[in-house]
Amino acid sequence: MNKKIFLLAIIFCTLTFAGNPKLPKNIIIMIGDGMGVSQVSLSVITNPNSVYKEFPITGFSITCSADKLKTDSAAGGTAIACGESTNNGSIGVDKRGESIPSIFDLAKQKKLSTGIVVTCDITNATPAAFLSHTPDRRKSELIAEQIATSETDIIIGGGKQFFIPESLGGKRKDKNNLLDNLKLKGYKVFDTYNELNNSGSKKYFALFEDEDLKAAEKRYYSLATLTQKALEGLSHNEHGFVLMVEGSQIDHGGHENNQQYLINELNDFERAVKTAFNFAKSNKETLVLVTADHETGGVAITGGDVGGENIKVDFASKSHTATMVGVFAYGPQSEIFSGINENYKLGRKLFKLLSDNHFSKSTETTK
Repeated sequence: MNKKIFLLAIIFCTLTFAGNPKLPKNIIIMIGDGMGVSQVSLSVITNPNSVYKEFPITGFSITCSADKLKTDSAAGGTAIACGESTNNGSIGVDKRGESIPSIFDLAKQKKLSTGIVVTCDITNATPAAFLSHTPDRRKSELIAEQIATSETDIIIGGGKQFFIPESLGGKRKDKNNLLDNLKLKGYKVFDTYNELNNSGSKKYFALFEDEDLKAAEKRYYSLATLTQKALEGLSHNEHGFVLMVEGSQIDHGGHENNQQYLINELNDFERAVKTAFNFAKSNKETLVLVTADHETGGVAITGGDVGGENIKVDFASKSHTATMVGVFAYGPQSEIFSGINENYKLGRKLFKLLSDNHFSKSTETTK
């Protein structure tokens, strides 16, 4: 895997920086699952203080996968996490099914801390793309095993059932208790938000539900508070950190064509983005990149008042669409994310930022 990381970093060296650039010490990747441009518009229109207005760098991402016009979260997440276009259903592998390194693999090699915060099952496609490698996104037990051995410092989300055996109410048929294994490796394991909130641990798995977390309106904690907690734990590493935060259930609102569900999840994610943005604003050494894996629902804002009240949303689909999604960036080297990007190019630029210009030979491949 280390050899593949070096080869991938060499590939990305055609992404050059002007002058003598200041590279980010920390990278925060924010992914609104299913959050197209219309969803961002909905968030901004209904929130006059929206953090999206503060980002100095904006752009678009083309979300097609290697084999389909409409990507799924597996291929979309892998493009961002690994800098490689792959087939739908594939997690952390190329279109031939071979494992490829993620930005987290490179971060660990460079002694950075890593963290994942999601509102879905942690074995779901987007977080799995950063932490595991399989051609089949449905292999949740395998993905959980790979996550448990990934040496990721902080994990917050749902999906506890895939880490414990059937005898304890879980889904694992191999009888392995991955949470007990993690404790033996020095991790704290938290079952509730209160346990996490009362701890000062910097190395933990916080799995609050068997499946996805509760919807935003049904939780007594927010994605923003989870993001803040992760930032507190990761910030102690003098080498820096890479954090991925996903507003996972924006996608659910699109699939269900449920306007209020969609708005609630967009607001929950926007507050988390604001938390990351404010951290970067104060820290000065942090890049924040906000984007999406794809658009869901074919969302259109078709009515409402100019102040954002009485908004009416129509949906063209209950599935994903191939509409471009937004890109928002702030912090050191944020300008390289402007314009229209292929989704995998976003991942390649992230790799380049961590490669620290140690590689000079270009062997860039195309999709």
